[in-house]
Amino acid sequence: MKKVISLMILGISLIFLASCSKPNNLDGKYYNVYDGNAKLILEIDGDGGKFYKEGTHAITDVDTKNKTFTFSSNGSEYIVTYTLSEDGTLKYDTGSFMTGSNKFVVYKENSEAYKEAMK
Repeated sequence: MKKVISLMILGISLIFLASCSKPNNLDGKYYNVYDGNAKLILEIDGDGGKFYKEGTHAITDVDTKNKTFTFSSNGSEYIVTYTLSEDGTLKYDTGSFMTGSNKFVVYKENSEAYKEAMK
């Protein structure tokens, strides 16, 4: 009985450690793909980067814990929420930055999703 309990605890510990050791690393280049053409939209390197939507905007903060990044435009700061899938698909919402639809999908360079979208 002790062996079974020990194995269960070990299994739960391994699952917990695996989930904690897998950071949501946003580093890389992300592209909008349309009709087989890719357009660079987002570059992330550590805690900053560039956002190429309606101009070029500096990304001033990347928060992978809360899945947000912040960029500035015309003296205002905007917080973008995102989800990043295992296959390299990044879905993001620019909030009040633009009128109309503010939800977009881009693909991480050379990811599974990027290669599939380029077909």
